Amino acid sequence: MSGTLRGNLARRPVARRRPYYIGIKATLAPARKPSPPPRQQTAADSPSLPANNVVSIPGSVSASQLSQLSQQQAKATGRVVLERPEELKSTLQHRLWVGCTSALLAGVLGSGLAQVHDLSSAAAAGVAALAAYISADFASAVYHWAVDNYGDGNTPLVGRQIAAFQGHHQRPWTITEREFCNNVHLVFKPALFVAAPLLLAAPHTPLAWNVWASTATLLVCLSQQFHAWSHMKKSELPAAVVALQDAGLLIGRKEHGAHHKAPFVAKYSIVSGWVNPWLDGACPEKSAWRRLELFILARTGVEPRCWYEPDYSWQEQERPTA
Repeated sequence: MSGTLRGNLARRPVARRRPYYIGIKATLAPARKPSPPPRQQTAADSPSLPANNVVSIPGSVSASQLSQLSQQQAKATGRVVLERPEELKSTLQHRLWVGCTSALLAGVLGSGLAQVHDLSSAAAAGVAALAAYISADFASAVYHWAVDNYGDGNTPLVGRQIAAFQGHHQRPWTITEREFCNNVHLVFKPALFVAAPLLLAAPHTPLAWNVWASTATLLVCLSQQFHAWSHMKKSELPAAVVALQDAGLLIGRKEHGAHHKAPFVAKYSIVSGWVNPWLDGACPEKSAWRRLELFILARTGVEPRCWYEPDYSWQEQERPTA
């Protein structure tokens, strides 16, 4: 081996021994100068923002005012951090979104199950339900990856969800304190506009489609609650949930806890975690996420958040004790 070749090998960076965001930068073409991520607005930029980047909320506000303040926080800081007990409670509006969407999806599922007349059709319904379960796990992972890495509080349609996910990384325990409809309504709300046409078409669509579409949509909506359970101790959970987590049918605390390590590059699924090994690969540099990130970079010039060193002012905090 020549001295020049030995010297080149000696200088070659070993990406696996360094943080993911450093390893990725080393593999980018040297001619490309990456643009830095947008700087978070701070108190120095706006007198309305306190030093800890959390929009203050007055002592007594209505539910609608809380919603408006939450949206202001998302736009100003890029994150929503739940601070008050009122923000954790379900409102009538939350319950209506969840209830109406659930009723529509139940109608679609019922239409499909009404077509089960023999063993063959029962098997078709079972296969469709299993496919829906895996599809929902995959969809939850893709969506989680997307909101973790792209957009901010000002992104149209999903800006508030992006901000909520970013705030969740700082204070993950708050998701366990939210009431059910409060926690899941942001997913059930857009799902209503999927469930309605599904129900209208249900009398004319086959059994397998009705079972798959309704089950997958419902599981995606419920994934936020599965997510909340994955942040809770077994002693805090119903026995049935613990049994499903232990059986690997719902995402558990250990599996999801691996995601909450900066720069948040793996373990995105929040239904069962079954698809995580397929998507994460042997290491971040060989994952499906890395290929997607490079694909998006090549076509849009946009780099994901996980390619940059994390904002340590927003690192995960300890849950306060009573």
